[in-house]
Amino acid sequence: MLNEALKKVMAGGVLSESESAGMVEAIADGENMCAAAGLLAALAMRGESVSELTGAAGFLRDRMTGVDAGDCSDIVGTGGDGGRSFNISTAASLLAAGAGVRMAKHGNRAVSGKCGAADVLEELGVPLNNEPETLSASIRDNGIAFLFARNLHPVMAKVAPLRRDLGIRTVFNLVGPLANPARATHMVVGVYHERLIMPFAEVLRNLGVRSGFVVHSEDGLDEISSLAVTHAAVLSPDGIREITIDPKELLTDQALCEGTLTGGDKVENSRILLDILSGRDHTAKRGAVLLNAAAIICAAGLGDSIKACIPLAEQSIDSGSALDKLKRISA
Repeated sequence: MLNEALKKVMAGGVLSESESAGMVEAIADGENMCAAAGLLAALAMRGESVSELTGAAGFLRDRMTGVDAGDCSDIVGTGGDGGRSFNISTAASLLAAGAGVRMAKHGNRAVSGKCGAADVLEELGVPLNNEPETLSASIRDNGIAFLFARNLHPVMAKVAPLRRDLGIRTVFNLVGPLANPARATHMVVGVYHERLIMPFAEVLRNLGVRSGFVVHSEDGLDEISSLAVTHAAVLSPDGIREITIDPKELLTDQALCEGTLTGGDKVENSRILLDILSGRDHTAKRGAVLLNAAAIICAAGLGDSIKACIPLAEQSIDSGSALDKLKRISA
């Protein structure tokens, strides 16, 4: 199968959803690793299509260990900013949960950066190895749970050796964030390049996500930035449209647009998160978390725009609700 797929891609063709799903299955089964490596490299050089991303993500979702959570939300990124920023999406998930959004935060350890969601949450005392039933109960009772990708995606474990040997970004880097084990119905997804914004929005729609945002900032982040304009696609029942998000227009306190979003290792990033959740930080770091939290709050239907949801995100910090959510899921 992989040889035929490689020939098709090398000839300029695009894999169908079923062909892409078959590709992932064959790679996971260890079929013809030479052809697998060539195919992944060819796709990466050309750029994966909507059908290829949809098929690969769909296969991961079919084979993942599911978490029963009903309607829920996630905010996650593909990575690719070189590990410069702190864990913005993780902090935003806690704010959104504090505002009343049911969060199924999906994530992993760092791959390209210094500190992934799993790394910083483990440092803050959140257990990573909970069973699916425990995760479901936490989403139901606490409004949030962390879904550790490494434990819930057996296919990704099987392809890990090939990915490691290749040492390049492949389709698996892109589809991992799309395969939320709780099948989140509302999502904010950050991508590492602006050209991925619209294709990712189409893939989310194909996968059954009802509403959300796909974002990439002009300062290179797979997040909504408080230091630069962010380009985004908005997914809703009415379709997909493009917007720009200007932090200086949405954040009334301009101190929230000043400073740096740079993070560090898990110790440094855990300190940053606690400073934000405790209300001690009033710089661009707080601004970025407010913007991203407001986006997922909006996607979940608690407001009709990011701007309208910023006060809900602020209240989540100022009332102590976001910090309480962290305490609830910590050991």
